[in-house]
Amino acid sequence: MKRFLGMVGLWLLLGGAFPVLAQGLLPADFDPDPSVPSPAEILGFEAGERHVTHHEMLRVFSTLAAASPRMHVEVIGESHGGRPLLLAYFHADGSSERITALRESRADQAAAGEGPLTVWLGYQVHGDEASAMPAAIEIAWYLAASRSERVVRLLEDAVVVLEPALNPDGTDRFAQWVNDNRGRHPNADPNDREHRQGWPTARTNYYWFDLNRDWLPLVHPESQARLAHYHQWQPHVVGDVHEMGHTTTYFFQPGVPERNNPLTPQENFDLTGRIAEFHAAELDRRGEPYFTRELFDDYYVGKGSTYPDLTGGVGILFEQGSTRGHVMETPHGTRHFRDAIANQVSTSLSTLAGAHALADELRRYQRDFFASALDQGQRVGHAGWVIGDGGEPGRATRLVELLLQHQLVVHDARGPVVIDGQEYARGWVIPAAQRHFRLAASLLDPALAFPHEEFYDVSTWWLPAMFDVPATQARRLPAHEARALEAAPRVAGNLPAGDEALAWIIPWDQLAAPRALDRLLEAGAHVRVATREIEIDTADGTRRFARGALVLLRGLEMQPDLRAVLAPLAREDGLVVAATASLLARSGPDLGAPSVRPLEPVRPLLLTGVGLSPGSAGQIWHWFDTVVQRPLTRVEWERIQAVNLADYTHVLLPDGEYADLPERLVTQLTRFVEAGGTVVGIQRGAEFAGRLALEPALASAPEPAADTQPPAPRGYEDFIMDLAELRIAGALLNLELDITHPLGFGFTRASVPVFRQGATRLPAPANAYVQPGRYASEPVLSGYVSAARREALAGSPGLLAEPRGRGLVVRVADDYLFRGTQLGTWRLFANLVYFSQLVEARELPR
Repeated sequence: MKRFLGMVGLWLLLGGAFPVLAQGLLPADFDPDPSVPSPAEILGFEAGERHVTHHEMLRVFSTLAAASPRMHVEVIGESHGGRPLLLAYFHADGSSERITALRESRADQAAAGEGPLTVWLGYQVHGDEASAMPAAIEIAWYLAASRSERVVRLLEDAVVVLEPALNPDGTDRFAQWVNDNRGRHPNADPNDREHRQGWPTARTNYYWFDLNRDWLPLVHPESQARLAHYHQWQPHVVGDVHEMGHTTTYFFQPGVPERNNPLTPQENFDLTGRIAEFHAAELDRRGEPYFTRELFDDYYVGKGSTYPDLTGGVGILFEQGSTRGHVMETPHGTRHFRDAIANQVSTSLSTLAGAHALADELRRYQRDFFASALDQGQRVGHAGWVIGDGGEPGRATRLVELLLQHQLVVHDARGPVVIDGQEYARGWVIPAAQRHFRLAASLLDPALAFPHEEFYDVSTWWLPAMFDVPATQARRLPAHEARALEAAPRVAGNLPAGDEALAWIIPWDQLAAPRALDRLLEAGAHVRVATREIEIDTADGTRRFARGALVLLRGLEMQPDLRAVLAPLAREDGLVVAATASLLARSGPDLGAPSVRPLEPVRPLLLTGVGLSPGSAGQIWHWFDTVVQRPLTRVEWERIQAVNLADYTHVLLPDGEYADLPERLVTQLTRFVEAGGTVVGIQRGAEFAGRLALEPALASAPEPAADTQPPAPRGYEDFIMDLAELRIAGALLNLELDITHPLGFGFTRASVPVFRQGATRLPAPANAYVQPGRYASEPVLSGYVSAARREALAGSPGLLAEPRGRGLVVRVADDYLFRGTQLGTWRLFANLVYFSQLVEARELPR
C-alpha cells in the first residue's frame, strides 16, 4: 500500500490531478481544439441547466465524431422503444478501419496480455440517475477535443469505449418528467413534484425492468447488443456509473469486502482498491465527501460492476448522491445537478488515470485471469457439465443460446445423454477446461455454501433450474462434436401435411404452446384441453399426451383455417403438432369426451399504480406482449372503480405494497370473483388477495397462536444479520405440483424449481383440494435460506387456487416470471391465465 500511495503521490506531483475550471467541469489543462464544438455550442445550454434527452445526446456524439479524428461512433442496436443504442470509441486514430482492426485483435491480445489498454465506461443504466449521461457527454468532448499531453498519451496507449446511455427509454422518461416539472426558479425541496416521479419511475426500461440486473439474463435488446460488443473488446476496466438516494454522498468501490463473489480472484479486488486511491485523491482535492466498503457488494454476476469481474476485467461501481431534478436540499447542503455531474466527470477521469497508470498490471492480470481459469477448469474435479433437452427442446435451446451469448464453449453431444438415470434424446456438453470457467461455474452450479448471509441482490442464478432443464456435472464428458457451437440450434417445428387428420394435438409442455393457444382462441378456433392423460395413435406412431394437451377437432364447421394460424408458429417458434386419424384413444378419454373440455378466450387486466412493484407488473406485461404477443390491459388502482370488471376474465395483482389500497377495492374484487372472475395475486399481491371475502368452508385454517414469550436480548448490531435470517433475497425452491390439477397441467414431473424473493407465506388451507403447489420437505435447491426459514417453508403451500362463488382466487407465493428468465415456470403462469377456467369447487361433505 505504501508503494501504491507513492504512485498516486507521484501522479499528483507530476500534475496528475485534474484541476477543475472555476466555470467548467473539465481540467484546466483541457486546451480544447476549437474545431471541435463544445456540447453547450451544440445544444444551446450548459451542463446541468436542464436534463439532456437521448436524441440530444445523439446529436452531440455525432457532431463530435464528425469533427474529431480521435472519435468513432457506432449504433449497435435499438431499445424496446426504438431508440438507437450508441457506442463511442476514442483512440489516437479513431478511424473506422483502425477501430475495427483493434477490436478484431482483442481476443488474442487479452489472452497474451498485450495490446492497448481498453477501458469501458457505461452510463445511465437507470434512467432517473441522471447525472451519468451528461457526464458521458463532457468526457466525450474532453477525449475528442483536448490537446493536453495527458490525453494525447492516454489515447496513444488506450482505447476508451463509451456507452453514454444504457437505458435510453428510461432516460427520456425521466428527462421529460423533470424538464416539464421544473419552474423558472427550481425548487430544492425534496417533496416538490419535480423530485417525485409518477408511477412507474424512470429507473426502469420500456417494460419496467431493471437493466442493471440484465447482464446475465440478457432478456432485453439493450443488454444483448452491449454484451456482444463487450466480449469483442474484453476491457481491462469497466466503469458502471449510477446515482443513489439524495441523503448520501458519493460511493466508489471496493464494496463490502465480506460480500464479494468467491469466484472473483483476490487480485481483482486489490486492483479495484488501487484504482480507488485515484478517485479518493481527486475527490479529496475537490473537498467532496465519499465512502467505500459499505452498502454495495460484488456478488450477483448479473450487475454491470460484477459481470466484468468474472470475465477478465475489473468492474467498478460509482454511486452519486442524487438531485432527482435540478437542485435538492440534502443533509450535506444544497446539491445542484451540475455538482452531481462534476463528481461523475471527476471519477470518470480518475478511472482513466488509474487504469493508465496501472496498464501493465491490468494486462498481466487479464492474461493470468484467463490462464488460471483454464487451469482451474482442468483441476476442478469434474470434466464439465452436461445438459439434456428435458423432452422439450425449446427451453434447453434457449439456455444454450444464452450460454453462447456469454461466450461459453458448448458442444453438441453425439447421441442421447443420461442425467440422473434419465435418457434424453438430445444433449449438450460444456467443458470445464475453458477460459470462462469461472463464469460457467457461476451459471451452471447450484449455490449452497455462502461466506455471508446478507445480499445486495439475489443469492443464486442457477440457470438449469431457472430454465427447468436437466443438467449435471460429469466426471467424464460424453461423446461430443469436436467443433464448438457457434450458434444455438433451431427447434424444429412440425405441422402435419395434408387434410386427412380428424384432429390435431398440441402438447402443452412446449415453450410455444401458450402463444399458439392464444392465437387460436383469438381466431375463433374451438380449442379443447385434455384434463386426463391420453394415449392415442398418431401419424408418428402411438403417443402419450400429458394433461393440458390442446385438442383441435378439424371437422367442426365453425373452425377457422387452423393451418394458417399455426404454420408461422411451427416455422418460426418450433411448435410441434401431432395428427390423428381417429378420435378413439387407446387409453384415457377419447378426443370427443366430456373430460376433453372446451376453452374460452381470456381477457386479463393487470392492476398497476403507486405502491405496486413496477418490476413485477412489468414482467407480466412483457410476458404477454413479447412471449404470448397479445395486448394486456393495464389499469391503475386509483381508477379501477370506473372500470366494468365484467368485461375481463382475470384481474392480476402484481407484487407490491397494498396497505394503502382502499377497502372498496376488496369489495369490488370480491364481487368480481363471485360473478365468475379470477383474481391472481402474486407475492404480496397474494397476501392482498387473501383479504377477499372467502366462504368459511374455503377459508384458510387459522395460524397457530404466536409464542408470547419475550425474545432474548440481542446486540444492536445483530439486527442486520437477524433481518437477513428472516429475508429471502433470492433463492430457488422445489415446488411439488399436483399435476392432476389444472394449474399443474403440462408437467410430467411432479415438481418444478420456483424463484423465491421476499417473505410472502401462504397459510395452510382448510380445504385439501385447493393447493396445487407446496414446497418439498427439503425445499431449497439453490441460494441462501436460513435454517428457520427452511423449516417454516417445508411442506407449506406455495400455490393456492380457492373457488369462490362462480369464480376463483389464486394466490402465488413466488415469482414465476422472475426477470423474464425463469422459463421453467412460464407454463405455471400460463396455466394461471388459460386453465384457471377449468378449476371447479371440490370439497368433501362435512
